[in-house]
Amino acid sequence: MPNQVLTDLLRANIIGLLGLQSLPDDEKSAMLEQMNELVQKRVMLRIMEVMADEDQKQMAEMEQNPQAVLAFIGEKVPNLEDIVKEEVVKLKAEMLQAAEQTP
Repeated sequence: MPNQVLTDLLRANIIGLLGLQSLPDDEKSAMLEQMNELVQKRVMLRIMEVMADEDQKQMAEMEQNPQAVLAFIGEKVPNLEDIVKEEVVKLKAEMLQAAEQTP
């Protein structure tokens, strides 16, 4: 995808893109929460792919302290923001594609 398309997709409201503005607010919130959880899981998988085994073990020891984990990830994965953006764009594109294929 060209950079402008990626930027537009990143900034776009997925509810509007999918034409779901008329859904009740609680359903919209639930959908957004599920999307957020999916993006978080995908980001963590990507982080684990690039992180050394020793760093993974050290991060696992911090699991009870989410703020420490985030700081650690920020230190060990300098392109974290790019990874998050990529995963958000991928998910939005997948959802749009699925919506287009649904009769």
